[in-house]
Amino acid sequence: MPGLKAKYNDFLKILDCKMHYEFYNGFLLEFQFKKTNFPHMAGLHKLKDIPIIQTYLGKPGFANQILSKIKKGTLTESDIKASKYFPLIQKRYDEFTLENLFSLSYSDVIIDFDITKLAKSKLTKTRFILFEKNNKQENRHLCIACNQTTGFYPETFFFEPSDYYVKNQTLEKIKKFKIIKTDGSIFFEDNF
Repeated sequence: MPGLKAKYNDFLKILDCKMHYEFYNGFLLEFQFKKTNFPHMAGLHKLKDIPIIQTYLGKPGFANQILSKIKKGTLTESDIKASKYFPLIQKRYDEFTLENLFSLSYSDVIIDFDITKLAKSKLTKTRFILFEKNNKQENRHLCIACNQTTGFYPETFFFEPSDYYVKNQTLEKIKKFKIIKTDGSIFFEDNF
């Protein structure tokens, strides 16, 4: 399992690339990961007892400050694992790898996520959930939201041992997945 800086460097490999999904029902979904998605998707915002995170949490530029500290080596794997809150994010953090983000493209997708089918959830903006079971039959989730300004965007990544977010939702199969570079060339493509 890669350390914090290695996870971040892996994540940088897919920045500015469009993640393009074509579904069997004809719908197309495109979004891009941004550098500033990394701290939230890795769960670092939940480690409130780490002084660096405590200083910037909830303030404009939080993600950029955290990324700067990761690059400089002043926020390390040892720091995050020493947090008393780390057990709360450990599965999420461990599962948040580039390989796992890619493997989500080989599973069914929840289309038009319906929050009303859940007893409790904070996913009020989520429209799509790419999910996959790991080798223990536990689910990784990548939630995609939409706004009028930027269109679709990755909202969050999390780990859930049950089918809580998946059951009773409308599923669709991915027909084609592409990663498109900013120059329009295809970095990766697969058909299903």
